[in-house]
Amino acid sequence: MDRAEGEAADGSVGRLRRRSLQGPRWVGWAFVLPGLIGLAVFIVLPQVASLVLGFADSTLLGGTQFTGTQNYARLLRDPQFLNSVMVTAVFVLVYVPANIAISMAMAMWLKTRIAGRNWLRVIFLIPALSPLVANAAVFRLLFQQDGVVNQALAAIGLAPIPWLSDGSWALAVVIGVSVWQSFGYNMIVLGAGLDSISPDVIAASRIDGAGRFRRLVSITLPLVSPALFFTTVLTVIGAWQTFAQAYVITGGGPGNSTMTIMLYLYQTAFTNNQLGYASAIATVLFVIIAIFTLFQLWGQRRWVHYD
Repeated sequence: MDRAEGEAADGSVGRLRRRSLQGPRWVGWAFVLPGLIGLAVFIVLPQVASLVLGFADSTLLGGTQFTGTQNYARLLRDPQFLNSVMVTAVFVLVYVPANIAISMAMAMWLKTRIAGRNWLRVIFLIPALSPLVANAAVFRLLFQQDGVVNQALAAIGLAPIPWLSDGSWALAVVIGVSVWQSFGYNMIVLGAGLDSISPDVIAASRIDGAGRFRRLVSITLPLVSPALFFTTVLTVIGAWQTFAQAYVITGGGPGNSTMTIMLYLYQTAFTNNQLGYASAIATVLFVIIAIFTLFQLWGQRRWVHYD
């Protein structure tokens, strides 16, 4: 009898504990609801509104008149938009490999037994944590015709370079500043991937006679490929959305040589007061980024190793 009463008491206590842990359903929704509201108000609704405005002629203070696909047809005939796509594509093709290569090289260097490597990681990460606009404003001053960079070149007997007045040099400056700004984050992620590689694997490869290049190609890169894939996807997405560097350093010039898609979108919406056309540009940019991301997701099956 006592045993049965004890088992019943234990069962009731267990049910009470489970019930107290579960709690009413509204408690969970109360914690989730603020995030859902923020997601709907600041992410979902603006995206839906932008998609709708892409099929309309709309201004900031005027009305909205639906025009069908005229905005998208206009994009195909707009030389400035096509130029912005080409400029951004060149930026992506140069910036992404440079960023990943420098990040990987620095991560591998900091994995060696060098003095103060933890402090070096912090120093290299600082640009990624500092404001984009502030960094771009500083570099604009540095690369002016009479700026510090040209003064340093003159001090060693070299002619000044038209960093911001020549289209090719201006784009190179924007790319270089962007790489300096962001490689620190990728370096940390890739460094974490390198730290996850077992030392026993490296030791075994050395015993088998594998050199540095063979270890890099056959062991290090395959084992760090998940982190490499993650950083590549984020870097490509961010590259297509480059805005602050071009806006602050060059303003899109000279001659639209640094006019990225995001900068052209900004000028179309807030300088030319064409919200509908700017929304169409935003939709096309979203499609471009989605295509590149899906292509990377498809291709990762061939070179990313999760085992």
